[in-house]
Amino acid sequence: MSSNPLRSSGRSRYRLLAAAAVAAAGGTAWLVRSKRPQPPEPAPAPPRIGQTRTGTAATGTNGAASTPES
Repeated sequence: MSSNPLRSSGRSRYRLLAAAAVAAAGGTAWLVRSKRPQPPEPAPAPPRIGQTRTGTAATGTNGAASTPES
């Protein structure tokens, strides 16, 4: 066995540090993007004038159901 510890060259050490920095920056960017607030759900459409949600005839001003006159 050799008495010298395994040493990497300066160039490979800098490449390893650069790769670690790029990976850390990518992970941080992914984390920030995943934590961004999501847009709210769109509001439901308002009911149309003269129609109700149940599909029955709309009531008049006095509360009675409007009926077509013939």
